[in-house]
This record gives sequence, structure tokens and C-alpha cells, in this order.
Amino acid sequence: MTAQTAPGRWPIKLPDLASRMQAATVCTISDPDDALLQALIMKLFADRQISPRPELVSYLAPRIERSFAAAAAIVDRLDHAALDQRRKINIALARELLDNPD
Repeated sequence: MTAQTAPGRWPIKLPDLASRMQAATVCTISDPDDALLQALIMKLFADRQISPRPELVSYLAPRIERSFAAAAAIVDRLDHAALDQRRKINIALARELLDNPD
């Protein structure tokens, strides 16, 4: 199960179920660190058969929200912008997209 709050804090009315939920082991999934975020960005590019320069990935990681969704979003935006504008995916394009979130 995944949830925003621990099962022990859920408003469960059935006593048996409530006690079982309070006994459940809780594990927190933190936001990705730099290394994981960079690896995720590389994997997302690789899924699209794009091989960006390592400098681009190093540029992106500290400038985006530290989440899996943000990594997927910037890779998608870069891919679409490069195709639409017939440009290479590079730091200049990334800078433009990050400066103009629309």
C-alpha cells in the first residue's frame, strides 16, 4: 500500500482493522538525491533513444524539482521542443525551457 499518511493515522472504525493498520511497517520514500535524479534523467532519455551529453544531465538535475514527475516532464518537454524547433537537445534549449515554464 502507498499513502500520504501512515496507516496508524487513518480514521478506521473497525477495531480489528485499526489495530492491524497500526502494526503495519511504514517505509518513507524520499525525493531522489542528485545521483538518482541524474540516473533517472538518463534513463528517461534512453527510453526515447536519445543520448544527451552528460553536461546536460548535470545542468538539469539541480534546476528541476526533486521528483520523478519533474524529471519525466523536463525530458518530455525537451524532446518535444527539439522536434518542434528542429534543434538539438542541449543546455541552451534546456535553459530556454526552464526560463519559460509555459
